[in-house]
Amino acid sequence: MNPIDSKLKKILAMIDGATSEGEARAASLALQRLLAANNMTIEDIDLTDDAPEVNEAAEELGKRVPEWVKLLAYVIAKNYRCRYYMQTSYGAYDYWTGRHPVTGTRFVFVGESQDAVVASGCFRATKHAIENCFKKFCDRRAEEYGTKIGRRAGVKNSYCLGFIEGLESSYREQLEHDETMALAIVVPESVMRYMDEELKLKKMKRQSITVSSDKSIGDAGRADGYGFGQGDRIATCA
Repeated sequence: MNPIDSKLKKILAMIDGATSEGEARAASLALQRLLAANNMTIEDIDLTDDAPEVNEAAEELGKRVPEWVKLLAYVIAKNYRCRYYMQTSYGAYDYWTGRHPVTGTRFVFVGESQDAVVASGCFRATKHAIENCFKKFCDRRAEEYGTKIGRRAGVKNSYCLGFIEGLESSYREQLEHDETMALAIVVPESVMRYMDEELKLKKMKRQSITVSSDKSIGDAGRADGYGFGQGDRIATCA
């Protein structure tokens, strides 16, 4: 195994063993930069003697999944050479409601080699960071204005959507400044074929989402999301 392959393997091990969003994000950025610096994709690096396989990595999310979480999964997947789909499990038929109750939901990331594991880890870490950042935002508002806004309709959605928008802007800015990075995150054809031809999944329907009329909430989320994407606010969001 050459030095680049060895270094990549160590980074992947760091991502898989990360215990916080800060560790996962730092290791994931290191992975992207290593690939970009060597004008490579994971397809170009020989971690084993075999051709890269399409793998899956799942994240359990409970019974109900907010729309902003679905959007986050989409943004993470496309920036880590993956696609994703949602699986819902159902319980026994309930005669009172006339339906099978939802017992659990999970997102499955699909990618070549270790890409799915990387994307799954980054999704988990970033989702946790958003939850923590939102709590800190609500605490700041309570200190400044003396009112608690966390449970008001649409407030969390506005903040989280803003955070994801800021995160995506940060990703996009990095790609604009480094063309090799843009090449490194292209979703492989094998993943596209697996999703479209083997799984043949139905397109997920987007549900309506309630947001707050207070534009400053979304603005705060965008600022935090952009900072998180740049890596300069991990400590405050962790």
